[in-house]
Amino acid sequence: MLIGSTGRFEAPFTPVECGRRLDQDQNASSYVGHADASGFQLARYGRTAVRIRGTFTASAMGCEVYYRVEFIPALLWLLVGAFALSIPVLIALIWLGYFPTSALAWLFAMVAIALPLNLWFSERQAGWLKNYVTTVLDVGRVPNAAGV
Repeated sequence: MLIGSTGRFEAPFTPVECGRRLDQDQNASSYVGHADASGFQLARYGRTAVRIRGTFTASAMGCEVYYRVEFIPALLWLLVGAFALSIPVLIALIWLGYFPTSALAWLFAMVAIALPLNLWFSERQAGWLKNYVTTVLDVGRVPNAAGV
């Protein structure tokens, strides 16, 4: 499981260059966030419930990148709040006769199917975020004499 994981890797660039590469990547149109010499925070555009945050620390070979893949806390609280609000509304609709109790089985079945699918997609997105950062920072590549 990638969500909630932490890790580190070496990048062959200075912290300033790592921040610049993540902030100005030409292929970054599907990613939102920011990056500078101290660290970064990125999420996929259009679906921002999962993000990757990290810091850059200078090292002899370039910089060490410490990262964490996580759910955005504000969105989780919003989801919990919406769920908590929907329960009294659903009870009121059943009480008033606008929602048949027989439809509750369908509602529970939809939640039972949609929740694992959403978690699966979020895990895939977490993997995409981690791969994106390692690709942009050329992890595993040794810089040449020009430093690039």
